[in-house]
Amino acid sequence: MLNLQRWLTTFTAIGICLGSSALALPGVSQTVQFGSQQLDERRFVLLAAPFGIERRSYQLLILEQLTNQRPCWQEYSGTPTRVDPLLLTFDFTNICNRMTDSNGYSLRIGEEDLGWRFIFSIVPQGDELVLMATSPRERNVQMPIGRTRGFAEGHLKIYLDEGWELTRRTYQNRPLGHVYLRGNPQMVAVPEGGPMGINQPTALPAPDREIIITPLPPRSEPLPPAPRTNPLPPPVPQPAPPNNRPLPPPERRIPTF
Repeated sequence: MLNLQRWLTTFTAIGICLGSSALALPGVSQTVQFGSQQLDERRFVLLAAPFGIERRSYQLLILEQLTNQRPCWQEYSGTPTRVDPLLLTFDFTNICNRMTDSNGYSLRIGEEDLGWRFIFSIVPQGDELVLMATSPRERNVQMPIGRTRGFAEGHLKIYLDEGWELTRRTYQNRPLGHVYLRGNPQMVAVPEGGPMGINQPTALPAPDREIIITPLPPRSEPLPPAPRTNPLPPPVPQPAPPNNRPLPPPERRIPTF
């Protein structure tokens, strides 16, 4: 009886934790509704930040100027607009905010959060870089959001396309640190596309799918003890082979035509 009470208490606690974290699980009914509000976009800059081998790939980086103690970035005139992220040269705590992934920004169209459905990528198109929102679970569903209006080395400023803006996430009218790339529903529409298929590694669960946990009944008998195994003996150190002989010359090959 005591074991049954402990099991019920543990399962109840698990259910409470899952209910409180339902917002973070894709496909689980959301218990928290976030809002959005306008912000001063002059205190933000969206960047195509280079990374990877020879810095030929790009990712979205959003910088925010929190205070006027010192500038967080510097823009240079020209097309495209090159940007120097100055916050990389000093301790920017409480001065600048840096958002590098979905923890800091996500997609929203109108009053609907779409961060669970879309990811951001920066791809070259023609002579510029384009910020795209792509659905990994739907074929050919992608939307251009902004562009660099040219190409150059280094960090490049991204200009949002018409119908897109930057807004602040709110909860019960309280502003949060998360920001939205928000589309105007009268100007932006999500294109239709077919499913990627359940065998695709990038397919996500359907948005109306719920996670149901069925607990196992308590065992009446304890588990048998695990078999004991003898540890492997320590390796015996081996002397290093002599290295007095020089390496043979490389084999010469006569090309054939």
